Amino acid sequence: MSPLVNPAALFTFRLPCHRRKRLWPPSAWDLDEKCRLPSLAAVAGVPDVLELWLAWNEEGLGLRGVAKGIGAARWCHPTKPEDSDGLHLWIATRPTGESHRAGRFCRRLALLPTGGGRTADKPVAVPAMIPRTSEMPTELPEGAIPIESTLTADGWEIRACISAAALPGWDPLEIPRLGFFAALIDRRLGRVPCFAPPEYPWESDPTTWAELQLVTK
Repeated sequence: MSPLVNPAALFTFRLPCHRRKRLWPPSAWDLDEKCRLPSLAAVAGVPDVLELWLAWNEEGLGLRGVAKGIGAARWCHPTKPEDSDGLHLWIATRPTGESHRAGRFCRRLALLPTGGGRTADKPVAVPAMIPRTSEMPTELPEGAIPIESTLTADGWEIRACISAAALPGWDPLEIPRLGFFAALIDRRLGRVPCFAPPEYPWESDPTTWAELQLVTK
C-alpha cells in the first residue's frame, strides 16, 4: 500500500553540484568521486540501481549515469522518448519551489543508451514532454548535448554534457541553484525515481524535485 505522505517530502533535498573546469570529453573531464550524488533509493523506496555524478561550469552540466542490475534488454526509441529506457532528467533553471506546473525554464531530457544514429545503435539525447506544462521551453538545439554510452550485461553507462544552449534560462552566476530530478526508466522495472516514490507526481510537479546547489569551490 502506498504511504499517505511522501517520505521524501519530509525533507528538502539540497544536493551540492561542484564546479569543474572540464566537462567534456569524458576522457579529459574532471568528474571525480566528490561529484557523485548520494543515493536516496532507501528513502524513496525504490531499487538502488542508478548512480549519478554531476558537475557544472558556465558552459553547462557534465553528467555520468551508471545503471546496474537491470539486465541487457533495452527499448530505446527517440521518437517515443517518454517511454524509452534510459536516464530521464528534469531540470528547472529558475526554480521557485512553489509552482506545481513546469514552465518555460523547465526541461525534460531522455538520455538513451542506444537507439540513435542510422543503425539505431548510438546513444542519443532527446527532449521529452512534461505533463501539464504551463509554457513550453525553447526547442532543443541540434548537437547541444554530446553523449556517449557503454552497454553492459546488466545495464549501461551514459556520459553527457548538457550545454547551456540546452538549458533555457541558464545563468549560474545570477541563480546558483537548479531544480533537479532524475529517474531510470526500464521495461522490466518500470519507473525508478531518485527522490520520490513512484506513485507521486514527480513527472509533472516541480515541487517534488530536489535542488542542486551550484558550488563554486
